[in-house]
Amino acid sequence: MANTSAWCSRKGLPCPGEAKHHSLFINCGGSSTSFEGNEYEEDLANGGPSYFFTSSDRWAFSSSGVFMGDQKASYIATNTFSLNVSGPEFYKIARLAPTSLKYYGLCLRQGSYRTRLHFAEIIFSNDSTYSSLGRRIFDVSIQVSGDL
Repeated sequence: MANTSAWCSRKGLPCPGEAKHHSLFINCGGSSTSFEGNEYEEDLANGGPSYFFTSSDRWAFSSSGVFMGDQKASYIATNTFSLNVSGPEFYKIARLAPTSLKYYGLCLRQGSYRTRLHFAEIIFSNDSTYSSLGRRIFDVSIQVSGDL
């Protein structure tokens, strides 16, 4: 019998079975929710300075980094100004990572996919530090791997 529990430690996170999924919707840091007819899966893992989580053979994430000066910082942000944010539930909670946050779509069938990312500013501070400027930089990359 093959060891199917060690698939995630192999290079490239290979699918432990047959590629069977044709879509993927994740509410990064939040509970399951529906939006525009799609069911977003929950992502409620607590995380930490160096963390890997897998949700069966469908998706996974890895995060790294320590929030300087706050060793007990949360890796999930909740919008405390929820009255100011309208729209779907995924605009109210988010996963945080000070250095790197990567999501992996697993066991997706070969084909063309549309990628749509939703962002909202949900953390505000009242000080004059860099964090209060509202300037954010995102480095998004989408990689295809596997037997294509």
